[in-house]
Amino acid sequence: MSSNRTAIVTGGSGGIGSEICKRLARDGYRVVVHYGNDRQAAEKVVQEITDSGGIAIVRSADIADEDAVRNMFEFTSAEFGGLDVVVANAGIGGGGPIEQVELADFKKLVAVNLVGAFLTLREAARRLSDGGRLIFVSSQLAERPRTGTGAYSATKAGIDAMLVSMSHELGTRGITVNSVRPGATEPGMFAGSDEERKEFFRNLSPFKRLGHPNDIAAVVSFLASDDAAWVTGQHIRADGGASN
Repeated sequence: MSSNRTAIVTGGSGGIGSEICKRLARDGYRVVVHYGNDRQAAEKVVQEITDSGGIAIVRSADIADEDAVRNMFEFTSAEFGGLDVVVANAGIGGGGPIEQVELADFKKLVAVNLVGAFLTLREAARRLSDGGRLIFVSSQLAERPRTGTGAYSATKAGIDAMLVSMSHELGTRGITVNSVRPGATEPGMFAGSDEERKEFFRNLSPFKRLGHPNDIAAVVSFLASDDAAWVTGQHIRADGGASN
């Protein structure tokens, strides 16, 4: 693959995001590693990519701020020109039983997971090159909410619904629009769960293990590739069979 293709990965400093950045760099993309707060982690990802011969730069943005998201895309255009892949991965966890969820906490989930993803996807739709790839990192919990995940699940399911419409809107330009639905993955947001909860999710998979960020990055790599040109409007389970 030519190294003149460019990808933006939001939440690129986290467990799943960092592996997606490194995988796309190995695939030949110039990668913009977005981060919200942890610049040191983002710079570490960039260092790993450049040490391996790839091209990557960091960019900070409040993912829920319209101007900040627009500026990130403008920055990318100024640095690299065209834009070929956008991976909307930035997100936060949280929730609990609905009766216990504070409005402020719910609004924060909506701001990052729903509004932030919307702003990213909208800007991507405006700027992606024809034949580009738009990929949202969703969650198994969008499809199969569990006790205490209702607020979080709603934010992920909302964007999954939006993607189906976008696949029709952008199809005439050859742009594919898909989401990846990881199951419990470690390291990542799930890493803070207690051992009992981890064991529960291990046992849901016939492989009897949790997912690894590499598992998710591999699916993103496929969806970003030329081989995935006939796949659009889909929500791809990447949960080791835990939803079956």
